[in-house]
Amino acid sequence: MYISLGFSVAGTKVFDEMPERNSVTWNVMITGLVKWGELEFARSLFEKMPCRNVVSWTGIIDGYTRMNLFGEALTLFRRMVVCDFMQPCEVTILAILPAVWQTGDFKNCQLIHGYGEKNGFNATDIRVSNCLIDTYAKCGCIRSASRFFEKISVERRNLVSWTSIITGFAMHGMGKEAIENFERMERVGLKPNRVTYLSVLNACSHGGLVEEGFKFFYKMVKEGQVLPDIKHYGCLVDMLGRAGRLEEAEKIALEVPSEITNDVIWRTLLGACSFHGNVEMGERATRKILEMERGYGGDYVLMSNILTGVGRFGDAERLRKEMDERNALKVPGRSLI
Repeated sequence: MYISLGFSVAGTKVFDEMPERNSVTWNVMITGLVKWGELEFARSLFEKMPCRNVVSWTGIIDGYTRMNLFGEALTLFRRMVVCDFMQPCEVTILAILPAVWQTGDFKNCQLIHGYGEKNGFNATDIRVSNCLIDTYAKCGCIRSASRFFEKISVERRNLVSWTSIITGFAMHGMGKEAIENFERMERVGLKPNRVTYLSVLNACSHGGLVEEGFKFFYKMVKEGQVLPDIKHYGCLVDMLGRAGRLEEAEKIALEVPSEITNDVIWRTLLGACSFHGNVEMGERATRKILEMERGYGGDYVLMSNILTGVGRFGDAERLRKEMDERNALKVPGRSLI
């Protein structure tokens, strides 16, 4: 009770005063502390636990994954299997797969896939199958994701299965394949939700399929009765911007309801203006961004580069000075390569 309500000090006091503890007691403490972000304390208890079971391992692995400490999560998973000879369950697989795709470790994805096949998880738990599709795609192997998806029977596939493969094709720029699978999904009688529509809109954006994108957007609103949110509008702006149809992109950005609009929409348009060298629209987009957010240095730098590209060096320099005066921070770029 104390731990579930966030009173970890009181919960720990009760735990320390207990004359006897069983595995459930230890697991309640570990998983509860993980839930509230007290990972170091949870890990210290985990290491002191006299007899760890699959729940203990899964709880602490999940904690490291949730805290974006993916390397440590994978190390713990290997220790669980190799050193403690503990067999992961379906929930353990679901806890470790996000760490796999975050690190892009294709080999580990294959190993976990094989383990799931051997122990029957892939055949009995659709959540594991869906997570494997997603992980293969995010590890850069859409072919493996597609092959695995096709091995799942039509009867077992749910909306998440279809959305996962559509999202995978979208992130790999395979717009036509994403649309084909969206249509296949509809033919088997499944109704897309807002996430599925977002995935197919993303696919149209990255694949340059503008007319198809509009078709899906209007289908979502009229037939699906789904109210578009900021991400759906963002996809439209990005799609039109990539295609060089900047006037239409700006019109969409202006039509976004005021209660949901944000600086990301205008930042997306600004990026398109930079790519296509549209200075006037870039200045309008920058003004809109600065009305909402003035502390992000990337906006100033991008507009400054647009101005420099057309020879307006004085204006570019003034914008840079304004960035310094406002202490706007520019986050340095990073690469995993």
